[in-house]
Formats: sequence, structure tokens, C-alpha cells
Amino acid sequence: MGAILTAAAFLGALAADLLTKAYWVERGHALGVRVVYNTHAAELPRRLVMCVLAVAVTAGLARLARWRRLGGIPGAWIGVGVLAGGVVGNGISPLVWSRGVPDFVYLGDWVWNMADFEISLGLVGGLGSVFASAALAYGRERFRTA
Repeated sequence: MGAILTAAAFLGALAADLLTKAYWVERGHALGVRVVYNTHAAELPRRLVMCVLAVAVTAGLARLARWRRLGGIPGAWIGVGVLAGGVVGNGISPLVWSRGVPDFVYLGDWVWNMADFEISLGLVGGLGSVFASAALAYGRERFRTA
């Protein structure tokens, strides 16, 4: 079940990232949105290693939860899929857009794109899910033995 959730979240996040970038690159100027291209060197190999580590940690936590009979952690699997989709989206964007990674969401001094939000959401949501599952499991164990 974890692999299916991760794959679905990954494909959805990757598609959403690339489609929004393509939309704003094509139509941003006409709509008054300035697209800024991030020209930093592609860091895809390092980012892919980070994704593999995130998947490995999630798999370890899922195995620990199953071993302790605490249930699954579907939110963590979804979070790692969204995180990986964002990382891969930003990683392959320089291959799609020769000018660099398109950013179009202005947040003060920062300019983001959908992948940046997905990376943040994947980290916060995935970790939040693990902590929530752990707290619920702790409560069940604590009150069951009391």
C-alpha cells in the first residue's frame, strides 16, 4: 500500500509542477506575472540521493510501526511521494527549459514554483503524519494498559 501511495503522490506532484511551470512560462507575461529563471547548476544527483534516503527512512518507520502493531503511516508515504515529485521536478526543469528553473510565485524577497511548495509540504506533512501517528499510538498503548 505504501508504494502505491508514494507512486501516486509522486506522479501527481511531478505533473502539477511541470504543468504549472509550462503554463506560467507560456502565459505569465500576458497575465502580468514575471517568470524568473533560477540558473543555479543542476543538483539532481544530490537531490535524488536525498529522495532515496527519505524513502528509506519512511520504509524503516513503516516497518517499525508494523512491528509494534501500531498501524500504517499513509501520510508519511504520501509526504515522501510529494517531496520526491518536487525534487525531481526542479531537478529536470533545466533540461526542459534551457534558461533554468522557472519561478513565478513571489513571496516577499523569495520567488518560488510549485515544486518548492511540494518539497516543503512533503517534508512538513510527512513528518507531521509520523508524529501524529506516534502520538495516537502512544495514547492507545498508554490507555490500554492503564
